[in-house]
Amino acid sequence: MPTSPSPSIRLEGEWIGDYHGHFEEVIRIDLMQGQWVATKITGDENVPAGEVTWRADATTCQGEGQIAGQGFTEPRFVPGHLEVLSPDRIVFHWKDVGQVEYRRDD
Repeated sequence: MPTSPSPSIRLEGEWIGDYHGHFEEVIRIDLMQGQWVATKITGDENVPAGEVTWRADATTCQGEGQIAGQGFTEPRFVPGHLEVLSPDRIVFHWKDVGQVEYRRDD
């Protein structure tokens, strides 16, 4: 079950995630119009740098994550949710696709 962030937890900033089958990637999380929006700073052959990797409602943590074929072909968003483990660790779950755990980039 997704965990809603506490009002005292601020997710804005840079985070590092281990994308299974790729490598560690850096994302930037911003709060925009009530949504956490995670944009890739470093990307991979599926979802490149500069693209949104996921977004989630800041209150409910329900959202969607982007997936694509190699070469950023047929990009699309699938349902997902954000889980806040601590102020320095979060997980985004892509429904039926997998998850990525992130740690805050100091």
